[in-house]
Amino acid sequence: MYGALTVLAGRVEEPTSRSGTPDVRLLPAYDDYLVGYRTRDVSVPALHQARMWPGGGVIRPTVIADGLAIATWTRGSGARCVQVDAFGSIPPRIEPGIDLEKASVVRFLRSTA
Repeated sequence: MYGALTVLAGRVEEPTSRSGTPDVRLLPAYDDYLVGYRTRDVSVPALHQARMWPGGGVIRPTVIADGLAIATWTRGSGARCVQVDAFGSIPPRIEPGIDLEKASVVRFLRSTA
């Protein structure tokens, strides 16, 4: 479950979860979380929506922290690495979650290769 995300007067506050540890996920392209809503203003800051949906029906793989999109990601060469393209600076408390998710994706890719 995603932590609380507060939206007041168009301002999105930094994600936090009840446990204090951010819930970080690397979502695949076309994940339901990214396509299942008429508006994505709560989950994806308007400033970065074009990076997530560049056109032509493409929806890029996305890094989510407590329900808020903070980056896109791609596979590096082969099944050896995952590259994250952050929308801005990533708070240090979110970086360990990204590292865990990246390691999980790489482990999965290696097991299917």
